[in-house]
Amino acid sequence: MGFIGDLLYRLLESFSGENPLVAAIAATVALAAIVTPFVQRYASRRKRVLYRVQSDSKIGLDVDLDGDQPLYADPYLADVSTMFKGLSSVVIRIRNTGGDVSVGDLGEPVEFVFADRVIWNDRVSDPSHRADDDDRRKLADGLEFFSTDPVSPAARPSTRPATLPEVRRTLPQRLRDAFRPVPTGSAPVAEPEPESPPPVWHGIRLKPSLHLKARERFKLIVVLSEPAGKRAGHVSKGVSGPVGHKRIKDERNVRRALWPLVTAAFGVLLAGLWIAAVVILPIDTPGPAVDCAEGRLTIVGSTAFAPTMKDIAEEYTAACGTEITVAPDGSAEGVRQVAGVEPAHQAELAAMSDGRSGEATQDMTARPIAVIVYTVIVNEAVGVDQLTVRQVQDIYAGRYQDWNQLRAGPSMPIRVVGRGGESGSRRTFEQTMLDGASQGELTSDSCETADRVVGAPVIRCERNSEEGVVDEVAATPGAIGYVDLASANQTTRDHLPVTVQKLDGQYPDVSSAAAGYPFWTIEYLYTKGSPEEDTVLQSLIAYLRTKTVYAELVEAGYTPCVTTDGQTYLLCR
Repeated sequence: MGFIGDLLYRLLESFSGENPLVAAIAATVALAAIVTPFVQRYASRRKRVLYRVQSDSKIGLDVDLDGDQPLYADPYLADVSTMFKGLSSVVIRIRNTGGDVSVGDLGEPVEFVFADRVIWNDRVSDPSHRADDDDRRKLADGLEFFSTDPVSPAARPSTRPATLPEVRRTLPQRLRDAFRPVPTGSAPVAEPEPESPPPVWHGIRLKPSLHLKARERFKLIVVLSEPAGKRAGHVSKGVSGPVGHKRIKDERNVRRALWPLVTAAFGVLLAGLWIAAVVILPIDTPGPAVDCAEGRLTIVGSTAFAPTMKDIAEEYTAACGTEITVAPDGSAEGVRQVAGVEPAHQAELAAMSDGRSGEATQDMTARPIAVIVYTVIVNEAVGVDQLTVRQVQDIYAGRYQDWNQLRAGPSMPIRVVGRGGESGSRRTFEQTMLDGASQGELTSDSCETADRVVGAPVIRCERNSEEGVVDEVAATPGAIGYVDLASANQTTRDHLPVTVQKLDGQYPDVSSAAAGYPFWTIEYLYTKGSPEEDTVLQSLIAYLRTKTVYAELVEAGYTPCVTTDGQTYLLCR
C-alpha cells in the first residue's frame, strides 16, 4: 500500500509540478478503486473454494470410417461402439484458495449435477497434497453420490447418497446390460434371470467432513452415460455446480468479475491525473500512519515467532526509518535477558515468549500478541496421519519404540526430534501434551542412531529452531517432532515429505483450540517496567494493535489477540 501510494503521489507531482489538493482527493479515489478487486479477492480467500469444469466431452467410438466405410465388420463390436457413443467424461478441478477448512465450515454444499446423465464411475486425480494411495483414498471417501430421479425410494431404494465403492459395484451390471448380445437366428436363447434396474446417481457432493488443506487442489474425472431411452449417439453437455454461493465459486466467473473493476479503476486514475494537472493547490506530503519514535530496540526470545516479528519490524522500519533488531535465542533466555536489563536500557529490549514465562520477574509486563497453535509432524514414510495424545505421551516416554506398534506395516524405528531447554515451543509441548513431564533424555546428535548414549532404547535428538525440526523430520525416516502451525503449513507449500497429525481426531487450528484441541499457547511480548513515551518500544507496542499488524499476523497463519475493533480475542483473555 505504501509503495502504491508513493507511486501515485509521484505521478501526480510529475503532471502538475506541485502538490494539488484536488489531485490528492482524486488519487485517493483512484487508489480505492484499484485496491477494490484485490480486497475482493484476498479478503474472501480465508474460506473459499473454487471449481472449474476443464473438460466435458464425448468418449465415442464411431463405427464409420470416412463417413461410409464400416470400421468393424463384427456386429458385436459394432454394438460395443454404439454403446460407447452414449458415454461422456467430465473433468472438474477443485481448489481451496484459503487456509485449512472442512467443507462443512463453508456453510454451503459443494455439489455437481451433470444434466440428466447417469454417473458410471469417478476417479480422484492429481491431488496436490495427497500423493500416495492411502491419502488419495481419503479424498475419495470424502465424496457422496446422489440422485435427482423422482422415482420413489420404494421403487429405487439405492437413490440415497452412496459412496464411491457403492457406485463402482454397479459397473458389472451396467456393463452386462450394455454388452448383452442381441439374439440372432432361430436357435432359442435362454433368458437370464431378471435383474432390478441398477441404481441411478446424477450428482456428486463433497461430504461436510472432508478436510481441505491450505491451497489444496484435486480433480474429479467422472464417466457418465445417457439415461435410458435417450436417442442413440446424442451426448448431453453441461455441468451444474454450486450457484449463488459466497464461498464456493466457478473460477472462470471470479476471474471475469475482476476485469470490470480493474478497467474502472484505471479510468478513475486517469481522470484523477487529469484533474491534478489542471487544478493546483498546495498540500503537504502525508507522513506515515504510525506514531514513530527515534532510538533503538532489540527484540529477543522465541525462535518460532521470530520470522513474523521480523516482518513486523521491517514494516515499522519502512514507515519510521528506525531499525528494530530481532535476535531470537529461545523464549526462556530472552525473558531472562529482559529481567536482567539495567533500568537505563529497559526501553531498548523486549522479549517474545511462547506462553507465560517462569523466568519473568514481578516488574515485567506480558502483552498478548497472537494465538499460536502447534502440531505434531511425522515423516511421510511412516504412513500415519493421526495420533491420540496418549500415544504421543507414550512415544516420548519410550513406551513405543517402533511404528509397527502403532500401525500395521513394516518395522520402522521411532526417532524423536525435540527442541532445546530454552525453547518456548518445548515448554508448551511438555505442559500441554506431556502433562508437565520432560520430553526425555537427549541420546542422539544425528537423529538416526543413539550416538550420544550408546545402547539407549530411544533415539532422541534436539534442534534449535522450528525450521531445524521440520528439516530433520522431513529427512529422517520414522521421525516425529512438533512445530507451530505456521511452520507446518509452510511444509505443505514446500511439498516436504512431512505429515501434519490430527490429535484425538482434531485438526490443528484456532477453531479446534477453542473446542478442546490441547496443543496451543499465547505469544507474549515481555517488557520491563513501563515504557516511556516517545521511545521506540512504546511506539512498537502501539503499532502491534494496528490493523496493519493484524493483517500481517493473519497472513503468517496466526490469530491476533487484538481484533480489528480493538477488543481482546477470547482465547487471549
